[in-house]
Amino acid sequence: MRVGIDARKIADFGIGTYIRGLLHALVAEGGEDTYVALAPERLAHLLPAEVEHVPVNAPHYSLHELIVVGHAAEGAGIDLFHAPHYVVPFMRMPFVVTVHDLIHLHHANPLARLYARQMIGRAVRNSRRVFTVSEAVKRDIVATFGCRGDHVVVTPNGVGAPFSASGHAAEGRYFLYVGNDKPHKNVDVLVEACTSLADATLVLTGAPFERFLARDGVVVTGFVDDGELAALYRGAIALVMPSREEGFGLPALEAMACGGVVITSNDPALVEITGDAALHVNLNGAADAGALRDAMRRLASDEALRQTLAWRGVERARTFTWKRCADLTRGVYRASIGR
Repeated sequence: MRVGIDARKIADFGIGTYIRGLLHALVAEGGEDTYVALAPERLAHLLPAEVEHVPVNAPHYSLHELIVVGHAAEGAGIDLFHAPHYVVPFMRMPFVVTVHDLIHLHHANPLARLYARQMIGRAVRNSRRVFTVSEAVKRDIVATFGCRGDHVVVTPNGVGAPFSASGHAAEGRYFLYVGNDKPHKNVDVLVEACTSLADATLVLTGAPFERFLARDGVVVTGFVDDGELAALYRGAIALVMPSREEGFGLPALEAMACGGVVITSNDPALVEITGDAALHVNLNGAADAGALRDAMRRLASDEALRQTLAWRGVERARTFTWKRCADLTRGVYRASIGR
């Protein structure tokens, strides 16, 4: 079986992590299947050596990509196409699609919401199967698009090296945020919550966060590599994810794997992934910053609670592996074309 995977987002954060983790785990198992990655030449170094590469350059979210990527897939002799994002090209071959979340339907401008609804709806209707990363998102997809429950298969993300509890920890007394600066991430609420935490700083990692560069008590690191990120997870008082909505929450999983402590909102996907290994805060109104600040103060002053949550987090993170994700995915690939 030849499976084509759209790997043009392999260098991105969340979706890129998913593509890299899945590809490496698929080829690690060996077997007779061939995996064909469609990606720009400049990103070929991110692909496993065992993956066949078809160079494809096409701008994201455009009519052009629907045509170019579809043409490349048809020409590669693929039996099944996997779109790891809800944008599926025009083509005749069977395909599966990964829908990581429905955030674009809730937290985007009206035009972007309309585009996302049309593209996700088309992908759900025409796919052999839909993958998603949490039961919370599966429920949303079934409710929003009216598909059968068995049409959507949950394949949770994994976590791998260097995210482990052993290794260097960054120094200092700080809370940590990892991610982008989109509105649903609630970073403004987090920064406000930290304004009266005199004995700890807030480290913002990932996006440029230029609007917070001059804010007292806030340290902006920009992008850091995985080794530096793991050290930040290990050294933090806690990772804080106050998102209004998530599909999964990879930073929370990575932090748990590193022995870090996690504070999240009560978003269903974040609660699902972290379970009893995190402190969950009810964030739904004007008092959000105060509630978040109380949780941060509690963890900063309760070492016994931090140790308990850290131990639970390490144990919980062990159950999320890219091998498991790949095994579930491969089974769906074969069922999708009757093998």
